[in-house]
Amino acid sequence: MGAEDPALIKPELPRRQYRRVVLVTEVECEALERKEVMVTRDVSAGGMFVTARYPLPIDSYLTVTFRIRLKDAPITCRARVRYTQPGVGMGIQFLDLSDEARDKLQKFVDEIA
Repeated sequence: MGAEDPALIKPELPRRQYRRVVLVTEVECEALERKEVMVTRDVSAGGMFVTARYPLPIDSYLTVTFRIRLKDAPITCRARVRYTQPGVGMGIQFLDLSDEARDKLQKFVDEIA
């Protein structure tokens, strides 16, 4: 059996734990003693991608506030930058999202997907 034997090749696991959907809405980001309004590109129950010309460094912590729909109450939580694309934006992971907010996000994703 060689190293190329199909029995030894493990399939790649999906990188994302949560399904994402397009959501373009304003998100207020507070980090490093500054507050900026940015725009989301997509969202999941676990995080979102935020457009940013100058993304924060990976592993930076921030507070985000956003609405799923205009009529909804704002969602606020702490988040962590997981990856960046300079000149494009950053992927952030929600850290302390309430169960209620996570349920709302998951319901929104399920409706859109």
